[in-house]
Amino acid sequence: MIVPLHRRLSRANFPLMTVALICVNCFVYLFLQSGDERVSQQAWDYYQQSQLGKIEFPAYLDWLRGREKDAQRLEFAQAAPAKIRIAMIEADEKFLTALHEDRIIEPTRADYADWHEKREEFERIRASTFTARHSLRFSQFEPGNMFSSMFLHGGLEHLIGNMIFLAVLGLLVEGALGPWWFLALYLVGGFGGALTSLAWHWGDHGTALGASGAIAALMGAYCVLWGTRKVRVFYWFFVVFNYVRVPALTLLPIWFGWQVLNLWLNRGAHIGFDAHAGGILSGAALALALRQYGRVRDDFVEEDTRIEQREVNATAFEQALEYLGRLEIPKARELLERIDQDEPGRLPVLVALYRCARYSGTPPQLDAAAARALCFAAKTDAEIRDLKTVCDDYLKACTGKPRITADVLLRLVTPWLRIGEDAAAETLLHRIGEQSPSLQSLPAAWFTLALRTPESSPQRRARLEYVVQNYAQSDFAPKAKFLLQQA
Repeated sequence: MIVPLHRRLSRANFPLMTVALICVNCFVYLFLQSGDERVSQQAWDYYQQSQLGKIEFPAYLDWLRGREKDAQRLEFAQAAPAKIRIAMIEADEKFLTALHEDRIIEPTRADYADWHEKREEFERIRASTFTARHSLRFSQFEPGNMFSSMFLHGGLEHLIGNMIFLAVLGLLVEGALGPWWFLALYLVGGFGGALTSLAWHWGDHGTALGASGAIAALMGAYCVLWGTRKVRVFYWFFVVFNYVRVPALTLLPIWFGWQVLNLWLNRGAHIGFDAHAGGILSGAALALALRQYGRVRDDFVEEDTRIEQREVNATAFEQALEYLGRLEIPKARELLERIDQDEPGRLPVLVALYRCARYSGTPPQLDAAAARALCFAAKTDAEIRDLKTVCDDYLKACTGKPRITADVLLRLVTPWLRIGEDAAAETLLHRIGEQSPSLQSLPAAWFTLALRTPESSPQRRARLEYVVQNYAQSDFAPKAKFLLQQA
């Protein structure tokens, strides 16, 4: 068994259609199929009361005696109780096919008419169950039953097993395709599996049911959608189990080959290996078409690769910090530049690159590294404080005369005020004024700084006077004068 490891569930990737399909399958089994057991019991009771077993069971033993590979089944059938014998007959599709073709109970027998009437009544009772009415019938092309059969299950274990696979694969494939293409894939897989079963069993007597074909389509689609990207899968082979990373596309021949192999080796297993194989191919074909027409959400598909790369980069970042601590600047810079290329714009990396330029770099390199770091759009107080540390260090390195553009420095004033560093913001405004006194945004910044101080404080008056004296032609000078007059 090979199962891809699912992604952590979140609001962004919550598989609504997958959950809806699980609910539909559970509703059909728990409510619509719930009355089948009572009807089946009526059929078995009729079988025993009508004495059909006295005619059919000896014929069944003769059938088994004529088939060497059924010797073990013959031995078991001879000792089995009546109800088990009935179940064995009804589960043997080849025997039932021969029975319906009058090759077991031949028309020349004296009791043929009586047997035929009772057999038809028995089958009429059995066919009245919800499951029997809506199952896929071999040798009959019925689109309605092909659709309904993909929502039926033969037992609680069958349902639970299928729903687990649907949940695991649905979280991945629905995220890659979106809910409606995912639904289309599920239905195409169900029909593809049903058509394969009809082709394989045409001429046989029997039925098939279950969501396995539709779920197998998700397996085929998963392989094509993720393609050559390496994915983590869990495998279990007898007592051996482990996790492994393989290209997703390599799973396609493995999954498909396993179904085909079992189709030939385990024909009597009563498992729809034929439907599984058809579903896998149907899902792979539709996924290929959707990829060619650009219907795949590549951002979702590539998320695993990005997560893996982030983990690699996190390890590399720790190594780079160790190099910085030992002042092995070239090694640290090489790692940091590689991380910055993979994940551009991360503040810790930009700060570390600034430190590399500070310890071992030319003035232009220092200016470029400082500008990149100080242009970071900080969102949290902690990030603002990291930027302030870089700015303070840069101003110190430049002996108070920054070489980066005034626009970059002016962007820092508002974050400084946000964390209560008014004095630092005032110092920075003075530096900017010395560098670019005609910068249009300066009067607004000074006026904003003045408004943050208490109304009657000398500091407020000094800042308002600074606006009036240095920016007399600005729109803020009259406002500053008015406030000074009111004080």
